[in-house]
Amino acid sequence: MQRTSSLIICLAYLLGISLARVPGIAYVWLLGAGVLALAMPRVWRKGPRGGVWFGGGLVGFLATVYLQATIPQPAADEVARYANQEVTVAGVVLDQPTLNRNQRLRFRFEAQTVLSLESEESQESEESEEPAQEPVSVSGTLYVTVDPEQDEGLHPGLAVRLSGWLYEPSAPQNPTGFDFRDYLARQGIFAGLRAETVHWQGATETSGWGWWQLRDRIVASHRQGLGTSRGSLVSAMVLGRQAVSLPYEVRDRFIDVGLAHALAASGFHVSLILGTVLGLGKRWGDRRTVIVATGVLLFYVGLVGWQPSVLRAALMGFAGLLGLALERRVNPLGALLLAAVVLLLLNPLWIEDLGFQLSFLATLGLVVTVPGLVKAMDWCPPGLSPLLAVPLAAMLWTLPLQLAVFGQMPTYSILANLLATPFLVVVTLGGFVSAIAALISPELGQLLVWGLDYPVRGLLVIVTWISQRPQGAIVVQPLHLWQVLGLYALIGGGWLVQQRQYSRRYWFYGVGVVMALLILLLPGSLAKANLLRVTVFATNREPAIALQQGWNTTVIYGGDPQVTRYGVLPFLQQEGVDRLQAAIATSSTGEGWDLLLAEATPRSLYRLSEVGLFGDNGGTFLAPGAELMQPSIRIKSQSNRPPILRLEVGDRTWLVVGNLSPDQQRDLRQRYRFSEVDYLVFFGRWFEEAFLNQIRPTVILMPSAIAEEATTPVTDLGARLLYLDEVGAVQWTPETGLKGLLETTPSRRDLS
Repeated sequence: MQRTSSLIICLAYLLGISLARVPGIAYVWLLGAGVLALAMPRVWRKGPRGGVWFGGGLVGFLATVYLQATIPQPAADEVARYANQEVTVAGVVLDQPTLNRNQRLRFRFEAQTVLSLESEESQESEESEEPAQEPVSVSGTLYVTVDPEQDEGLHPGLAVRLSGWLYEPSAPQNPTGFDFRDYLARQGIFAGLRAETVHWQGATETSGWGWWQLRDRIVASHRQGLGTSRGSLVSAMVLGRQAVSLPYEVRDRFIDVGLAHALAASGFHVSLILGTVLGLGKRWGDRRTVIVATGVLLFYVGLVGWQPSVLRAALMGFAGLLGLALERRVNPLGALLLAAVVLLLLNPLWIEDLGFQLSFLATLGLVVTVPGLVKAMDWCPPGLSPLLAVPLAAMLWTLPLQLAVFGQMPTYSILANLLATPFLVVVTLGGFVSAIAALISPELGQLLVWGLDYPVRGLLVIVTWISQRPQGAIVVQPLHLWQVLGLYALIGGGWLVQQRQYSRRYWFYGVGVVMALLILLLPGSLAKANLLRVTVFATNREPAIALQQGWNTTVIYGGDPQVTRYGVLPFLQQEGVDRLQAAIATSSTGEGWDLLLAEATPRSLYRLSEVGLFGDNGGTFLAPGAELMQPSIRIKSQSNRPPILRLEVGDRTWLVVGNLSPDQQRDLRQRYRFSEVDYLVFFGRWFEEAFLNQIRPTVILMPSAIAEEATTPVTDLGARLLYLDEVGAVQWTPETGLKGLLETTPSRRDLS
């Protein structure tokens, strides 16, 4: 009975913080506490008493209040209040700089003083005689990026001055775009700094020693022994990829084939450490072995940092060690539940961290599913069934969440884990040994890690080969909450049936698989059946447009790598598109085409430029007057110098003209006859009035606001101007018409 009561309290806390952001949920918990206290003892007569149920409701209420109280809020002297201007700010570096995708160093910075301010207005008035800005004391944390050339020893604990552009992170402007503002806000960061200068004069140390020094020593030893790329990979497999500047092409390959866990400090690493220590300590006695293993585990947690995945694994490891010391069997499911509650007491906001969620779900799968899978695969060789059961169980329990967030899963995940596991074990254990040696002697660490050269090369060969297999990901339309809950209900039901050993359990498994497929595929198929939509992405250099009809998607853009990575590809992934009907290149020089064609191969590739893609004859040239016909969609090339397209989607017409000067508009008007359109996608800064009067659009989409005098022809025509940087990406459907992503979203955080 006591175990049941503890379970109710723990589950109430987890449920309380999970639902804490639902409006009015706190009152529901208070009401539910009274109802459960009265009703449950009558329904479940042998169960816990009413006081336990009332306590559970009260814990849920307190958990809700607790999470809401820990949500970071900007302070009265928050440094973000000075956003959108050049500043010089003094403070302390909080973590070790690592490279981002743009090859700039990034780190968190505790702001203490703003030393100077230079707004856009003051930059324009160079002859201003205003007195110098007095230093202002501030608080808050900044997300800083800086050119690697400025790094002459940036490290945690260094007090230094930085000069650059202080900005406020913006909300995502494109569908399914990464919400960088929300990501930073969850960490209590409300502004970023694009630092151009690091002022080393006057830089001081605020702490004498830190774990970062040990991490740097290990990484440097690995890189000197194996080179930057392979050495960084070994370091990431020991310390986790968050602590190491691992090349993104290597990181992406591991993630794409389903080996992301190898690069995250997690249960895999803790299991290897404890298994090795316990194996070596058989002659020491249980007590001495537990003491040594506990010390090693504490050292490893300090070395890799307070990451949710490694803390969860460490707590479960401590529970196992405690059971060994007390000679008692530890319930792994109870240990997992207790670890979740303890970690979420430390930081309830971790409940919203995707890494935390995936880590616990994968561990839950290992705890409850692996034994049954190993038993069911008794026909396999003894050493093979665990190698298959572990990745299969982890994949099964993380799949619904993975599909809800990413809309896809690696096709060859099980194969990758099966082939790579021997290499992972050798490289990870060897990395641990070389890391310990590097702390003693860097030269010894280099020598030992050099011995891992061939295993690392073999691991990279396997990962590269699998990443190049066709159909590397199973893509579906991302799931809704009810689909995720339905799939987890079926998975949990399957586990219960397996536990009870029902005679007709295989019939239940079959029905469960059918229901799972219906939940997974039917809603998306029905939504796609009658879909007709135009999406104009929020870009600032050139237009990027997606045309969708049913399952067919056509993309029109110039191949800008930033637009590809942060706009087009996330959109295609969210829509469950892994193969395009067509792609039309408005420019043949965009570096993003390689990335797009690798992720979503088009059935047909066209170009408006006479020069082929990739410097050859790639793509079919759409000469002026050429048309592409699809049901309800018609695409016509009206010019290739400059590139101009006319789109007919449903009963609406679009003209996509890009960045045209008034002279180019005048020349086009004289060379071609343009008919009227409903919507104009225009990336120029000035209109030629006669050209505008010829096409007479009702709505004009532009990347950003233009000079007031430039809008006179638009005002005279009575057209509506939509600026993409204000309304975000614009989508059109026959049912809703034009709709901007940010029209109902505040573009700025209220810091007043």
